[in-house]
Amino acid sequence: MSPKYTHCRRCLLPEGTFHVRLDESGLCNYCRHWDATNASLLDFERHRHLLVDRLKRYRGRFHYDAAVGLSGGKDSAYVLHRLTSAYGANVLPITFDNGFLTDYAWRNIGEIVRASGIDHFVYRPDWEAYREFYRAAVLKLGDPCIACSVGGYILSVRGCRDLRIPFFVHGRSPMQMFRHWYPGTRDPGIAVLRRNLAEHSAAALRRDYRALIRRMKLLLLYLVPNVRLRHRILRELFGAGLGDRDLVPEFLAFFLFEPYDEVEIVRHLEEINAGYRRPENHAVLGHGDCLIHDASAYLYEQHHGVSRVLPDVAAMLREGAISQEEAREILAANTPSEEEVETSIGHLLERLEMPRAQFDRAVERFRRKSGSAPFA
Repeated sequence: MSPKYTHCRRCLLPEGTFHVRLDESGLCNYCRHWDATNASLLDFERHRHLLVDRLKRYRGRFHYDAAVGLSGGKDSAYVLHRLTSAYGANVLPITFDNGFLTDYAWRNIGEIVRASGIDHFVYRPDWEAYREFYRAAVLKLGDPCIACSVGGYILSVRGCRDLRIPFFVHGRSPMQMFRHWYPGTRDPGIAVLRRNLAEHSAAALRRDYRALIRRMKLLLLYLVPNVRLRHRILRELFGAGLGDRDLVPEFLAFFLFEPYDEVEIVRHLEEINAGYRRPENHAVLGHGDCLIHDASAYLYEQHHGVSRVLPDVAAMLREGAISQEEAREILAANTPSEEEVETSIGHLLERLEMPRAQFDRAVERFRRKSGSAPFA
């Protein structure tokens, strides 16, 4: 009799979570799909020309060739350096100030900008409106990172449109990009990645952007009942709307075009004195730039019954970048202490002006919904 598997024997994802299905051999649908598609996804020699062609197409037409999201972390610092040094692009780093960046992140941002000698733009949103977006993400979705990722993506495109910049290049790692890479995935970021790997099309980007506006309106209808605040959030995210002649910037994933090696990235940045300094608690998949990361990790585990970084670790296992022993070490290193969680929750509640009792009720609701024990 074949053994009954509860977790994928390769990537460790538990059956039933995140639409994971195991076959009789104990391999999950994520791993099967990765094995069938990774050769095309990781063909950097073929992909690099797509980035070069995009930059060449728009070079010199506007004041900046591209924007880069600068959070103070290693990946964004590396992307900024590579675009300017290897691709000769005139780049504007943009920092989204939502009030959750750590002192360490701000120090790094300042040093990176000084070392690069280029312009820097800090975007501070209409917080009264945006706070409601974060509150809803916490109370209804159990994940403030959704407000960061979805809102950050839209604001990146909107900001580049307003500033007349054709591309916003981000430094999400492959494990972040492909954590939900499986047949029939509902991750909206996957569609953006597929667009990146096709030839550039302004008409297609315009269609995608208009479809995004429609989807965002539906999401906000669920998240924010207050009509006035909902409209205010939409204005903050999309501005005056999209005209027929408006530039529609493309949100580009740098690590679709170049290989990713976290250790080498840190070594390289420190070797060239790019202004980046690793955090004191440096760990693979760590987030020393975010005050609410540990609160988000706590919410995620209560909601899903697994570690926040497990999907990323699973993606690394599928790629063969780490062993299962190393995976468990990474999971342990990214398990915050109770004190760290409480401190992070304090930052989150203060910024969102949310009573602790309201937060705790939401946590209990997510815990009951999960009905599964934390991954071990």
